[in-house]
Amino acid sequence: MKKLMMALAFVGLGTVAANAQCDEFATPTTAKYSVATNSFWSNWFIQIGVDANVVSIYKQGGFFKRDWHDGRTYGVDVAIGKWFTPGIGTRLKLNWENGILYNKLRSENHAWEAPSGEKGGYAQLYFDTEFNLSNIFCGYSATRVWNLIAYPRMGIIRNFSTHGYAPALGAGIESTWRLGKRVNLYLDAALVCTTDGFVPYATDNKWYASNQIASVDLGVTINLGKTGWSKAVSLDDYEALSAEACSKLAALRAQLKAEQDENARLRDLLAKQPKETAPVAEKIVASTSTSVFFDINSSKLNSKKDIINLEAVASAAKNTGAKLLVVGSADSKTGSSAYNQKLSEARANAVADELVNLGVDRSKIEVKAIGGVNDVAPFNLNRRAVVTLQ
Repeated sequence: MKKLMMALAFVGLGTVAANAQCDEFATPTTAKYSVATNSFWSNWFIQIGVDANVVSIYKQGGFFKRDWHDGRTYGVDVAIGKWFTPGIGTRLKLNWENGILYNKLRSENHAWEAPSGEKGGYAQLYFDTEFNLSNIFCGYSATRVWNLIAYPRMGIIRNFSTHGYAPALGAGIESTWRLGKRVNLYLDAALVCTTDGFVPYATDNKWYASNQIASVDLGVTINLGKTGWSKAVSLDDYEALSAEACSKLAALRAQLKAEQDENARLRDLLAKQPKETAPVAEKIVASTSTSVFFDINSSKLNSKKDIINLEAVASAAKNTGAKLLVVGSADSKTGSSAYNQKLSEARANAVADELVNLGVDRSKIEVKAIGGVNDVAPFNLNRRAVVTLQ
């Protein structure tokens, strides 16, 4: 009779776990997103272009001086960047005022403020945090022709004439035009302020000494690897998946309830019979199962509810002498087949180790890994290990 009562308690815990799991996935969602976050290797890009820069030093009248063209230079620029969301990205940009464009196109009459091109000119290295205003305020569109991007920037400038460095802070605006899935045309305008270390000169007031560099860049953006953004699950789709999961869990509850009622009937029958004619209760063992769910790419048990369920399984196994089958799995939508096979093995072994810690003989535990599957919906419920009392 004791073994039968242990089996009944195990069935009851399975029902509680099923109710809790349904409640977890039925939690209403108030936010509705237009896109889902893609992998780290998605939405990278490179940029190649030419530019015209104008240097203005404080000594000649500062930002509002009239002769900006006196420091005009020309150069090339390259950049590499990544969009983390449709609205937020970063870019590392190198601008080099040197070479053929620097020496051939600028006028020496308009170059007395800028570093000497004959001595190497200057290079600018910037880190930009980019905000796609079109996607932020108008929503993401993969086929939008024109996008407006704003960015703050910080960086460092190297003056090859004086072998000096100077920090720089500024901001800019970038317009892009879609030429194809992987190619965009861009026009970039920016203004940065730097210290007198860029174009040194004598002054009695170092606090106000500064330089400004205005730039206009024209070039192409080439998208690398996977581009665009996956559409996120809408609130309606999410609720449909949640309802389907709860429906399946409700069916499981009904099955467990039927087993519970049958065991209750047997218990009453045993209680009414004389001890000498009562059936051998030790041979009546309810066979059921419980699931331990895992986070994505994880084989770590992190739920108190799972530990409680495993304690009930371990107690039932120890008292009945029954064997346990632990089947680990992963969801087939994430990761490669080889990776999912190793992950499912790790999950099954993690549950088996916990059962051993709870006092179950290791020889009574059979471990099986089935890799990536799509047996239940929503798909993340396949990240589990199922323990069956046999």
